[in-house]
Amino acid sequence: MSGNGMAGKSLKGASTIGPRGQARCQALLDAASALFMEKGFEQTTLNDIFQRAGGSRTTLYEHFGDKAGLFRVMMEENSDRFLDMMAAVAEGERDEPVEAALTRFGLHFAQCILDPRTTAILRILVAEGNRIPDIADVFFRDGPDAAVGRFAAYLRGLADAGILRIADPEVAAQAFMGMTTGNLLVRRLILPDQPVPEAEVIDYVAKAVRLFLAGARPAV
Repeated sequence: MSGNGMAGKSLKGASTIGPRGQARCQALLDAASALFMEKGFEQTTLNDIFQRAGGSRTTLYEHFGDKAGLFRVMMEENSDRFLDMMAAVAEGERDEPVEAALTRFGLHFAQCILDPRTTAILRILVAEGNRIPDIADVFFRDGPDAAVGRFAAYLRGLADAGILRIADPEVAAQAFMGMTTGNLLVRRLILPDQPVPEAEVIDYVAKAVRLFLAGARPAV
């Protein structure tokens, strides 16, 4: 990836470029994100981005490096937003009954994964991951791996308290996340223009939570 400065870094760390510079960078990022979602990564050109956002190649190269750098920042900001919301959900789980807490977490996770921006990122990574392996590695580290780690810590607490019977919280966290998205995510990736009805997501997650708890509750 070419470029320097902010290349591949979240705009949250860009205060040194000043308000006008941040606004120009944000305009480029917003335009690129929208175009990636509409046309895909490969079909989006730099000219497409400039036509929608204005700005210059100098700004883009200086702060993002190239088109892949724009995608990387889009992906990082999406992961940050997801993890921030996940932390807020976790705060409310502490005093809830376990089934209610898992259902709330599962719904949050499923809704984030099925969000158009997230599914656009996943589709790009499936198509382009071999060309941008460093970005794919960052996606797993800052997205799924971080989410699994946080949720595993919650499950570990339940296991330590004797509320659930879980030998490996990391594996259990991965299984739970897979169960709460499963076929819904596959459909969303293959048919991106067909949103999954909210009622279907709620029903799917509720059934996944009950199935998870059937295998994780302590034997009586």
